[in-house]
Amino acid sequence: MKLALAVVLVLTAPAFADKADDLFKQGKKLMGEKKFAEACPKLEKSFEIDPQIGTELNIGRCYEEWGKLGKAYRAYSDAAKRAGDAKDPREAKIKDLIAKLEPSVPKLVIHVPDGSETTGLQVAIDGVAVTDLTAPQLLDPGPKSVEYALGSGARKQKLVPLERGATSEITLELPKKAGKTDAKVVVAPKPAPEPEPEAPAVGHTQRVAGVAIASVGVVAFGVSSYLALAARSKYHDALTANCMGMTNACNMQGLTDTHDARSQANTATIIGGVGVAAIATGVVLYLIAPHAASSEHALYVAPSAAGTGLAFGGRF
Repeated sequence: MKLALAVVLVLTAPAFADKADDLFKQGKKLMGEKKFAEACPKLEKSFEIDPQIGTELNIGRCYEEWGKLGKAYRAYSDAAKRAGDAKDPREAKIKDLIAKLEPSVPKLVIHVPDGSETTGLQVAIDGVAVTDLTAPQLLDPGPKSVEYALGSGARKQKLVPLERGATSEITLELPKKAGKTDAKVVVAPKPAPEPEPEAPAVGHTQRVAGVAIASVGVVAFGVSSYLALAARSKYHDALTANCMGMTNACNMQGLTDTHDARSQANTATIIGGVGVAAIATGVVLYLIAPHAASSEHALYVAPSAAGTGLAFGGRF
């Protein structure tokens, strides 16, 4: 079986070589006619059948003359590696071609934001999958369609223009990893200052007490004045009606009425005395109470509006 397979391979090898050589010649001819869209695929087909370094160099040249600089760069790079592995003397020449071409090749840098979810991330440029996102992508000039998605999720697309010899950048819009949140500095609100306790008014209580006592005195003095006036009127009425105008000629009713009048007058005197004492005490308490430096106070004692006593007041 193995022998039969070997015989088949030996017999078919020249046919494959002839096919590859025929495709190579067609490609070279078309390239000379500047028909690069037809020439480059024929050269690639020839290389698939018979992978030769010379064929790959011509693929690179075809793409370079066509303006497909990214494809040309990759073809030259593959040829350089193949030459190095085979110790082919053309390796140095191929590296020179790469060094001259590289500055003109457009580059696309793809950024993945830190903390992004990348599980199942798929990225493709013009339908060709990108396997290494860490290195710049060397591409052909012109607009490029960048598509990406997480697993089977919705695909996103961005169109990026690439110019000869320039570097373009794109940032993928990806969700954050689960459990990852942007750190935020929380500034605690400044507490409102506590209201300062009001300083107790100096001597306030004493002044209030003084005013209250003096006010009671004023009321007592008013009552005393009223009783005194009423007693005087009653005494004179008794003298006129039952005493013939004389204090020693009173009948029994006159004696009773004059006695009652004198008793009422005595009561008025006592109440008046208490009122005056209360007024004096209140005034003294008010005046000797300590005062704050910035406070203003006033005390007054005046005749009442009715003319039957005194009015006492103040500002404290």
